[in-house]
Amino acid sequence: MSGRGRRASQPPRDWEPPERLVIGPGTCTVLFVEEQGRKSRIFDFSAFPVSVELQQWMARCFARTTGPRGGAKRLNSASDYYKTLAKLAAVLSEVDNPPRSPQEVTPAHIAAFRLALTSASHNHKIVTLRVLIRKNSELRPETRRAILEGRLPQQKPAEILAYNDGELRQILVTVRGDIRKARDRIHAGRSLLAAFRRGELTPGSRDEQVAQVLDVLEATGDFPRFPGGRVKPVVKRLGGVGELGAMLSPTLADAVAFALLLVEMTAENFGTVAGWPAVHFRPDGGLGNLAVALLEESKPRRGPSREHMVTAVEDLPEGLADVIDDVTVQERRLFRSPLLVYLLLLDLGALARRHSGSEQAFCYVSVGKSRRWGSELSANSVGDWAESRGFPRPPAIGRHRPAPDQEQADQEASAAGISATPGEAITGDGKPYILVQRLRQTAIERRRHPVAHTRSTMNDHYLRRSPQVIKQSGEIVRDALDAEVTKARDVQAVPVFTADFLARAAKDPQAAAAEMGVDADTLKRMLNRERDTVLAACVDHHDSPHAQPGDPCDASFLLCLRCRNARALPHHLPVQVAVHDRLAALRSDLPPQLWLHRYGDPYTRLGYLLSHHPDRDRDQARDQLTESDRQLADDLVNGRLDLR
Repeated sequence: MSGRGRRASQPPRDWEPPERLVIGPGTCTVLFVEEQGRKSRIFDFSAFPVSVELQQWMARCFARTTGPRGGAKRLNSASDYYKTLAKLAAVLSEVDNPPRSPQEVTPAHIAAFRLALTSASHNHKIVTLRVLIRKNSELRPETRRAILEGRLPQQKPAEILAYNDGELRQILVTVRGDIRKARDRIHAGRSLLAAFRRGELTPGSRDEQVAQVLDVLEATGDFPRFPGGRVKPVVKRLGGVGELGAMLSPTLADAVAFALLLVEMTAENFGTVAGWPAVHFRPDGGLGNLAVALLEESKPRRGPSREHMVTAVEDLPEGLADVIDDVTVQERRLFRSPLLVYLLLLDLGALARRHSGSEQAFCYVSVGKSRRWGSELSANSVGDWAESRGFPRPPAIGRHRPAPDQEQADQEASAAGISATPGEAITGDGKPYILVQRLRQTAIERRRHPVAHTRSTMNDHYLRRSPQVIKQSGEIVRDALDAEVTKARDVQAVPVFTADFLARAAKDPQAAAAEMGVDADTLKRMLNRERDTVLAACVDHHDSPHAQPGDPCDASFLLCLRCRNARALPHHLPVQVAVHDRLAALRSDLPPQLWLHRYGDPYTRLGYLLSHHPDRDRDQARDQLTESDRQLADDLVNGRLDLR
């Protein structure tokens, strides 16, 4: 290290971590604190309708699983574990002769627990229970086996349908509109406050009164209040805390709009984007052309070793930025640049971040009574925002709130666009349901590039479940197969005429010429070898697909094998055999890719021509090879017959 650096921040010497598991008379609670320390909750097990010994056993299992070495990093995950144990407690309390201790829990009790689960939540609850008791040794061995062993019933994964162009346009127009309004509103509020501090406002005017309230809010983080704590009436008269606070800071709805736009632009998870910090690193110092910001994000689902990542939030490529770098189109550039949107978010939320003490990017003013500033976004926030903007609120589905039965779950999922008929987007009242899963699915399908996951995850999970991608893949495969069929048919482009044809031509030249597709004079010239090239005869070398009409053909004689003018006659067989053998011999002397590029197609086409003749005729043709035939084959393969 070039320098000593600085000391790591440490708690006071007398600090002790809070006791997570509290067990006492009438008390059985577990404290859970998120890894990042922003959320916490005390889970009470004393209300479970089971014996105290079972309550304490469940609390110990929960504390072990949600501790620092456990896998639960977020409050939602801990709540899932708690709900699973609450369900198990409810089932154990309703069976005949309820167990009093963990040792009394039998496989029959676990079977009753399985039967009490809906088909929509069965697998998730069992997996959660397995995680909870995996390191617990207080259960009977047979009971542990009943929980841990056996395959779970296979369930068809939900098909998350991407938004079509019309639906995505509706969402983005609304999102961008909210961001524009927030930017213009806050800039106007800042300008008003700056004018007040410069003494430019008319004394006693409404603008001055508003600016006075904003001055207090900007300086203290709160509105003017009486000594008792009540907000002064002037605040309500000027619009209230909600309207005045929004003049200097984004609201929760504005933060949701920013998050939705960044999800669409970056294809990141909504929860990951909502957890972005305001602290970031600019490799160019914000001054150069390397327009990118590096920031740390967290995805606990990836596991402890891969949970923390550094993601790059980029500006438009320099060349593309120059194309639209004009005052009249700056809006277009803003909403096509993840970096500019991120920096705008930081700028607008600076006041909320300063007064809340948060280091999160998504900070906003809160109108709730409990707090003035906030930095948390959730799925409920998205639903509230969508409903306030005229979008239908999606039904509560998924693992956090399972449906009563599978049929109802399928109906609700279909209504939300999660498992609908391929190609059909189900909406409500003309507008789509806004689901962050669908928004990310749309972004991934459009980008076709892995984002915070591997390429195999993208292909096998995100793209595989998409009906649109399946349809496109079928079209690609069909086009490829059609191309192969076309190539296979092109191999048969050179008609082969055997000795039987020569016998018919001697008896009836007109009929033979019609069979070959030429006139009688051309047939005569071809039989007299006046139209021979090397491997075939040419109908008309002034009508070549490789030259301008009327010009003599100057293509390589190997290209005759796929020319519409070529006709293969029996007297060409010796040279065809010789060239085919020489190409086969070259295969072992040249690099495979080079041989395939130069001779793969002629070799295949010659093989097709030779297949029209029996092995006896081909062996006889080899015996009939003359020295001039061998020299001709050598010159063709070595390129001495090609024009330079």
